[in-house]
Amino acid sequence: MINRFNNLTSKEWLPFQKSWFKFTDDETLYRQNIRFFIQFDDPEKEPNLLFWGSDEQLKTIKILQKELGFNLFVPENSKKADTFQFVLIDLRSFITGNRSFDNYMIIKNQTLELIYGLKNKILHRRFISIQISNIYNENVFFPFAWDLAKTISSFYSLKDEKTGCLNTGQVSEKSDYFKTSGNLFYGLYFRADEKSQYQANSFAYPFFENTCQIKADKVLFDDFPSWYILKPKPRKKTEILHPAKYPEDLAEMHIKAFTKEGENVFDPMSGTGSTQIAALMLNRNAYGTELSQFFCNIANERCKNLKSGNNKSSEYKILCQDARKIKPKNFPLIDYIITSPPYWDMLNMKGAENQAKRIKNGLQLNYSENMEDLGNTSDYNQFLSDLTNIYFNLILILKPGGYITIVVKNIKKKGNNYPFAWDLALRLQKKLILLPESFWLQDDISIAPYGYGNTFVSNTFHQYCLTFQKPVL
Repeated sequence: MINRFNNLTSKEWLPFQKSWFKFTDDETLYRQNIRFFIQFDDPEKEPNLLFWGSDEQLKTIKILQKELGFNLFVPENSKKADTFQFVLIDLRSFITGNRSFDNYMIIKNQTLELIYGLKNKILHRRFISIQISNIYNENVFFPFAWDLAKTISSFYSLKDEKTGCLNTGQVSEKSDYFKTSGNLFYGLYFRADEKSQYQANSFAYPFFENTCQIKADKVLFDDFPSWYILKPKPRKKTEILHPAKYPEDLAEMHIKAFTKEGENVFDPMSGTGSTQIAALMLNRNAYGTELSQFFCNIANERCKNLKSGNNKSSEYKILCQDARKIKPKNFPLIDYIITSPPYWDMLNMKGAENQAKRIKNGLQLNYSENMEDLGNTSDYNQFLSDLTNIYFNLILILKPGGYITIVVKNIKKKGNNYPFAWDLALRLQKKLILLPESFWLQDDISIAPYGYGNTFVSNTFHQYCLTFQKPVL
């Protein structure tokens, strides 16, 4: 296949498609982006790059200009260029240097003014990349990256994201407030294309309205890692029947952080019981519901077998029940909820690579054929509304000040990007306090050459762990 997008070989192309990377330095970050998003040998497209960042970052770009041979422009002289193949904006130093909301709004407005003004200069189906961090400051979480991405997506097409993972983070003493190590940032990718609406967005997304957490009642927190690589253990015969099981290791590290022994853990979509097994192993009480009788039986059997092999006093109860119908009388007051919902109806996409493998092996593709199953809802907004209502219902059984962690990922479907994690966070903030995010990274999956030679489509190997706190009324 001919590469009409850049000058990379297929071997060079693949590594960039991984949706997370270990950050080393700005020079490497910029080089990889510029080489991927600029085609240097097309006589009809000048290799023009527009860069905006700090003075120190601009020095790095100028070193790369000599190495790679692109034409460099900055906002002050951008009018001299007729077109741009790539726009690279790095806001990290602007935002981390002054972590206030007011400073972010100034930077946001400057960014919007710049890129909206490039409407007729960015070549068709070429990209803008913005490097930006979310910020946690004085017990308040500011999801700046999500807000900026949602705002720009009404003008240019939101195509993708990558997560930059740093090896060092903030080091602090135990705290009454949950916070992460803060050692990550986002690479947001937008494209000027036929789906771009070119409508300036004046809507103020309420990402910042419910982000001030309250002091923990019993738990003292260490800094929670912003990212972690987990490889699920081999699944047993009954567990592999479930099409979307998350690892017990993931549940264990969260349960340890948010609860003490003897406290109550809950999962409203229990599947084969990963959450309950992790809770019982840690001597917590394990509760949950599961819509499918088939998977509910497996989950209860696993818990029964685990309990019979030890003398721990912890309890478990998993009901075959629609999570929408949970009532306070069904369960004791819950200290912590951790769960992973269906990723919309993606399990019904039978052409997907993983689904094709399950077809070949004669395994179940989706959770169920039950139309009450959220995984069978085809409309995205209806799916979000139904899921939000489930979580709002769970507030009734969660203790005041208790926590809920939801494992999700943003979704790419039929050429469109659906920021599921951000959209869900927005909706839940109406009743829950949004806390800093962390990421479960996967490093044991083969990279597929999506979009090779034509455009950028990442392989999504990072999953959001969104954590919320119930207010104390």
